Amino acid sequence: MSRRRHMFLLEGAYFISFCSLYAYTVTILLDYGYTEVQCGYITMLQYLVMMIAGPIYGRMIDRSISPKWLFIILSAGGMVITPLLPFCFGKGFAWTMLSFSAISALDYCASSVIDTWINQMTLRDQTIDYGIIRSAGSIFYAATALISGYLIAPLGINLLFWLHMGALAVSILLALPFADPQKLPLLKADVSMESAEVQNETLWGSFKKLLSCRAYVIFLICGTLYYFATRSVNGFMQIILNYIGGDASTYGLSVFLYCVGEFLLMRLASRLLRRGMKLPVLFIASLSALGLRILLLGVLRSMAGVMATQVLLSIGFAGFLRFNIEYVASLFPPQYSGRAILISVAVTQGVGSIIGNLAGGYLLASVGVPVYCFICGSAMLLALVIFIMGKPFATAE
Repeated sequence: MSRRRHMFLLEGAYFISFCSLYAYTVTILLDYGYTEVQCGYITMLQYLVMMIAGPIYGRMIDRSISPKWLFIILSAGGMVITPLLPFCFGKGFAWTMLSFSAISALDYCASSVIDTWINQMTLRDQTIDYGIIRSAGSIFYAATALISGYLIAPLGINLLFWLHMGALAVSILLALPFADPQKLPLLKADVSMESAEVQNETLWGSFKKLLSCRAYVIFLICGTLYYFATRSVNGFMQIILNYIGGDASTYGLSVFLYCVGEFLLMRLASRLLRRGMKLPVLFIASLSALGLRILLLGVLRSMAGVMATQVLLSIGFAGFLRFNIEYVASLFPPQYSGRAILISVAVTQGVGSIIGNLAGGYLLASVGVPVYCFICGSAMLLALVIFIMGKPFATAE
């Protein structure tokens, strides 16, 4: 099997596990009797843990451990914790917070580790394209969301825990025989991945180096606003659909539709980039599409209309996913790529998602679904304005 196909399957298997637990987190918590505000606290803690762990994992990758083995370790840890989740969720809010924070530090953070792994492989194997490999996550995520949505009612919500654990096991089995990127030759011999100064640099020194880049700081601000809106709206999508008249199967269908579109559009984005399109175009398209989509959720009252907006969601997510990792890695020398990527994920997803999920629970309970959507849509459009004012095309040159 070629490396590209092997990594495609590995990415797909991992995102089966990711979707089965993290796409349905609020659905699971609501089924266990938790309120919207409690869901906000629990998901907020998830991103807080990631915000702390991400920079540490990034520095570990740049200094010592291969992303392959870090991915395997985190996935194995997630397998150990997963069977304990139903017990902890049933024991009360404190146990749920504790168990969910533990698994968040493990296989949830593996998503950014595998992104770093793919990025390192693109420097060593010309057949590896980030957009194509990452599109596997979209299509497998889509299929999992659709099937799970229809299986929850007859088989029960705990099915998701077992699916999560089983898919993690398959991911580990696929990862073990895969080539370790640190043992493969670079495509460009003049690109040095080793630097004594970088290897010995403190975590604080890495932060200062990264934050001295204006384009990186602007992206962190815009990315934080992006995740403030998207993570909270997607996390509370089950509540939004319930407000309109949907259920768990409707949620699964909505995820399936946008993920299939995301799969196709991410491949199209890779093709356009190879033909000369600038990376910032993808982020501008992403912010515009998602801002419009979230605003529409505030006014739509038909399920058909909501499903139609999944096209905008596909454009938004595909554009961001294809832009994010490559843009961040392009701003720094290769020896900084691991920490640049994981710190950006920790800041944007961490800060944005923590505020979004915590505020989202209160906003939904106090001002309702429409106003909540207007707030999140406005945040997305603000990110668009900030990014354009930062002159991203000059940076891309």
